[in-house]
Amino acid sequence: MMSIGLKFGWRLLTSRIGLAAILCAALWAWHVYDKAQAITAARDGYVLQVELAAAQAELAEMRRRAAVADEANRVLQEKVQVSEGEALRFAAELEAYESETEINPAGVVSDDLLRRLRSN
Repeated sequence: MMSIGLKFGWRLLTSRIGLAAILCAALWAWHVYDKAQAITAARDGYVLQVELAAAQAELAEMRRRAAVADEANRVLQEKVQVSEGEALRFAAELEAYESETEINPAGVVSDDLLRRLRSN
């Protein structure tokens, strides 16, 4: 029985119909493989595009944040310079006041100054 099946199978495979069936099966297998490869390549390309777009967006956000930080740093430096200038001006005023004002070395308030302070 087996030999009849093999004999019939061999005759079918070596005939024109058998060769056509083998050719169709081979073409179908190539088509399925090629389609799978095309889908994989398309998916990988899409993933790369999405990753590239995400990286570009992240880079743009980092640049924006760096620009904001630079601007904030510049404003802060200006405020520091203004406050240092005011501190120097106040120190000069205080030094001038100390040099112009006589201070009692004993730390005692005179009667005249005490009367003026009480009258206010």
